[in-house]
Amino acid sequence: MSLSGQQKRHAGRLAQQKGLSCPDCGSSEPVPKDEFRVHPDGGAEITMRCEDCVKAPEMALVLSPEEAQALGLGHALRQRPEETP
Repeated sequence: MSLSGQQKRHAGRLAQQKGLSCPDCGSSEPVPKDEFRVHPDGGAEITMRCEDCVKAPEMALVLSPEEAQALGLGHALRQRPEETP
C-alpha cells in the first residue's frame, strides 16, 4: 500500500511537530516515502527521507495508534494479511 498525497503532507507536518530531523544535515523537513508499516497495537512507522541529502540514511516517523488512525492508516492494519512464522 502506498500513501496518498494528503497522507504524505500530514505525515510531513507530524514529523516537523515531533522534531524529526536528518541525522546528516540537520534539515527539519523530512519527506515521507511510500513505505509504511503498521504495528499490531494500531501504531505505525512511516519511512522518511531528507530531500536535501542524497545519501542520508532513512528515518522512521513512529506514530501512536491515534496518530495512525488520524492519518488514515487504520484500514491498513485491518487489511494486512496474517503474518506467518
